[in-house]
Amino acid sequence: MIDNEQKNYCANLVEVNKKQDVITNQAIYNQQGVLLLSEGSRLDEKRSQILLQHKLMKPLEQCVGIATSMDARTLFDYLNKFAKNLPGLYAVTDNEGYQKTLRLVCLFYEKFPLLRQNLTVLALRARHIYFHGIFSALAGVAIARKLNLSLPDIQATFIAGLFHDVGFLYLEPHLLEKSHSFSADEWKALQAHPLIAQRFLGMVPGLPKEIGIAIIDHHERIDGTGYPRHVFGDKISMVSQIIAATDHIIFNHSRYQDYGVHAHSMLLAALKLSDNIYFESVYNAATILFKEAPPPTETLLQLPSIELLLARQRKLRIQFESAKSLAQQLFINSKSPVIRSVTAVMGRLAISVVRSGILQPEQEDWLTKVGASRSNSENWSLVEISVMQDQIYDQLVHLKNLMERVIESLASDHEQLEHFNSTLDKIDLHETALV
Repeated sequence: MIDNEQKNYCANLVEVNKKQDVITNQAIYNQQGVLLLSEGSRLDEKRSQILLQHKLMKPLEQCVGIATSMDARTLFDYLNKFAKNLPGLYAVTDNEGYQKTLRLVCLFYEKFPLLRQNLTVLALRARHIYFHGIFSALAGVAIARKLNLSLPDIQATFIAGLFHDVGFLYLEPHLLEKSHSFSADEWKALQAHPLIAQRFLGMVPGLPKEIGIAIIDHHERIDGTGYPRHVFGDKISMVSQIIAATDHIIFNHSRYQDYGVHAHSMLLAALKLSDNIYFESVYNAATILFKEAPPPTETLLQLPSIELLLARQRKLRIQFESAKSLAQQLFINSKSPVIRSVTAVMGRLAISVVRSGILQPEQEDWLTKVGASRSNSENWSLVEISVMQDQIYDQLVHLKNLMERVIESLASDHEQLEHFNSTLDKIDLHETALV
């Protein structure tokens, strides 16, 4: 039977076929050489059921085509339309030099029919992931230009930005929509998406291998705390670091887009708490892009609730202390290689906690006493506190996942494992996310 990844991608193609014809561009055989579908067949639900019963001689992607896949002109026009809706991004894309580079990388993309097919499927089946890819491609090219990278490296950055999350098309459909409260098995599945994306890019004839490497490493961090390979800075490419930075930015943009023109400043505040996990040159280039954007002239209308900020701050403080205690115990009791990542993330989290002030009673006193008649600077302080709480929450999520992996690897007695798991359960991040 066809494997789960191909099964999930096949299901996405069947859904695409309801809007655009998905046609086999060559005959499809199983591994025993038996003809399953002839060339020119439309991939509807009935025919897909035939494929699902067999292991295929060739990957399904190589055997089908979409009636109207996205060409260079369509992509170029959409990229510019997308950028116009984001003032900060538009400020760095609306110039002749950038537009010339953008045309070149779009023409490079058009050389690869499999890329056109896959991007079209993303656009029709996983709209938010498609938007993330569009942003990463646009911002990635801007950062690469700031770093004076070569055209081949800029092309690699563009393609890696577009397709860094394409692996989600091969995962269980419900994972496309879920944003938090993942089970341990779901986290393992999610963390496979860079590997799946690299496998897809590896089957694109003529595509530089560096692009697949950049994608597999876009969740890696210079301190070795990323995934899936836990490699350190000297093993990570510049392109993958650029995509890592753009991925971080667009992830946070989805949180702050309701703040309108002020979202740009909030993204910069979020990026500042992650300055020690990217190459310094990439971090500096990204922050320069933010500073080139025009400052907002509108007054902040939407502000976080002081009561919710206080409640969340107290919860994060308790969870941080629980995480610190558990990390110390695991360091003593575990020889797992993952413990190194736990230590690094714990150290980074401690720095973020100090910089954010959530452990300082003075900040809680200020939140308690600040009145309804606040100055613009006080209003912005509330927003910054909210952003910093989000970043600390994200780091706690990452740390909890790592500690869970360490606990799974322990050969301790039942009582000790029960204690570790009980402490882990106290880090109730689902509750914190909803505050």
